[in-house]
Amino acid sequence: MQSSSNSLQVGSETGPAVNSGRSDYLRPWLPLLLAATAYLTIIGRGTFLLKDADIYWHILVGQWIVDHRAVPHADMFSFTMHGAPWITSEWLSEVLYFAAYKLAGWTGPVMLAALSASAAYYLLALLLLKRLPNIPAAILASAAIVMTSFHVFTRPHVLIFPLMVVWADALVRASEERRAPSLVYLPLVTLWANLHGSFVLALALIGPFAVEALWMSGQSDRIRIAVQWIRFGVLALAAACITPYGPESMLVIGRIMRLGGALAHIGEWQPLDFSTLSTVTPCLLAGLAYLLYSGLKLPPIRIATLLAVVYQMLVHVRYVDVFALVAPFFVASPLAQHLSWAKLQHDRKVVAPKRSTVIATIAALVIASGAMIAVKDPTPPLVPRAAVEKLKEQGAERVLNAYFFCGYLMFQNIPVFIDSRAELYGGAFLDRYVNAISLFDVADFVKLLDEYKIDATLLSPSAPAVGLLDRLPEWQRAYADDLAVVHVRRQPPDNPDSRK
Repeated sequence: MQSSSNSLQVGSETGPAVNSGRSDYLRPWLPLLLAATAYLTIIGRGTFLLKDADIYWHILVGQWIVDHRAVPHADMFSFTMHGAPWITSEWLSEVLYFAAYKLAGWTGPVMLAALSASAAYYLLALLLLKRLPNIPAAILASAAIVMTSFHVFTRPHVLIFPLMVVWADALVRASEERRAPSLVYLPLVTLWANLHGSFVLALALIGPFAVEALWMSGQSDRIRIAVQWIRFGVLALAAACITPYGPESMLVIGRIMRLGGALAHIGEWQPLDFSTLSTVTPCLLAGLAYLLYSGLKLPPIRIATLLAVVYQMLVHVRYVDVFALVAPFFVASPLAQHLSWAKLQHDRKVVAPKRSTVIATIAALVIASGAMIAVKDPTPPLVPRAAVEKLKEQGAERVLNAYFFCGYLMFQNIPVFIDSRAELYGGAFLDRYVNAISLFDVADFVKLLDEYKIDATLLSPSAPAVGLLDRLPEWQRAYADDLAVVHVRRQPPDNPDSRK
C-alpha cells in the first residue's frame, strides 16, 4: 500500500539544494549554540547533578570492577541481601564515573554527565536540521533540553543520551527510505547494553519502524525489506548480548517490572506529577496545541509509536528523557512536509563558519566552563556526614537506613539495610520496608528491628518511625539535625526479665 500522501521523503536528505536566495549564517551554528548553552547551564548547577545519592555506590562498583578486573555477580553492600545474586548492567558507566572521580574529584562526574548530555543535544539539533528549518529544529531541540533538565544527574542513564539520539534517527531515517538501518549502527546497541539497562528500548523501537517501512513500501519490495529488517533485528539482539553477563543483562528489566506495585515507591518510576508546574507540562501542552491548531498529520504507525512513548512518560517519569530525545524524530519529516520545507530551502544559502571562528568559540567555551568550575567546586548536597560519624562512633553495624542515605553509607563502608537496587530486594521486601518506616504497620516495624538485629537507625526527621523510636524504651536518640536522626539500641540490662 503506497500512497504519495504518506510519503516521508524530505528534499534536504536527497542532496544539496540550489541556493539562490538570502544567506543563512545561523544554521551551521545552531547545534553548537544550543549544546554550549546547555553545557554551561549544567556545569553552573553542578551541585544539582550530584543530588542523586546513587552516584556514591555507582563509583564504588566502578572501583570494585577496576580493582578485581571482573564484574560483580553478588551483593556486597547490604547486610540484608549480602551474597545474593546481583549483576549490574551499568558496569561500563560505573567504571567511567569512577575514573572521572579519581581524576578530578566530584568535578569529574559532573563534567562527564554534562558533556554526555550536551553531546546528545548537539546531535539532536544537528540531525533535526537535516529535515527541518532553523526555527522548528531549534524549538524541538530546546524543548528536549528543557524537559530533560530535571533528570540530568551524575548517573549512568545520562551517558546513553547520545546513543539514544543517533539510534532513533537511524531507525526513523531507514523507515522513511524504505530500507533497514545500516549494520554499522549495531555497535551502538552493544555499547548501550554495557552502559545502561535501558538498551531494551533500542530493541523495542525496531519493531514499529520495521512495520512502518513495510506499510509504506510497494508490494513487490516488501519481502526484500522484511528480510532486511529481520536480519537487522536478530543481529541487534545478538549485539545486545555482548556484555560480561551475556543474555542475562536483558533479564534485569524483567526483574524490575516484576516488582509490580512496589515500583510506585521509587521516585523515577512514579507517574508524571501534573499537580505542580514542571518543565515537561508547558512543552507537552504547547506541542499538543500546535498539533490541534495546524492540523499536522502523522502516518498511523508513527502515531501509535508516539502515543506509546507518551503513555510511558505519563506512567513513569523516567521516560521523559525518551520522549524528549526520541519523539522529535517521529514528527520531524511530517512537519517538514507540512511546512513545505523542501521548496523553501532552495531560497537560502547556508554559509559555513570559518574554522578559526569555530576553534575560537570552542576555546572560549572551555575557558568559561573551567572558570565556572574553579569558582563553584561541586560537592554532593544533603549528605548526612555528622550523623554517619555518630554511627561510626557508636560502632553501629546493622543500620536501618532511610532509602536516600544508602549511597553515602556504602561510600563510608557501612552495610545498608536497603538501597536503590530494587531488583535485588524484590517487591515484597520493598513494600514491607516502606510500610514499616511509615508506620502503616507498627507491630511489623518493631518486629523488623528485632528480626534483623538492628542496632542503629538513620532516618530523616520527617519519617513517622522517628517519633515511635523516641518513645520505645530500648532505643535512644543519639544525634539529630535538619537532615538526619540517629537512634541507637540501648544495651540490654543484666537481667533479661526486667525488660518485660
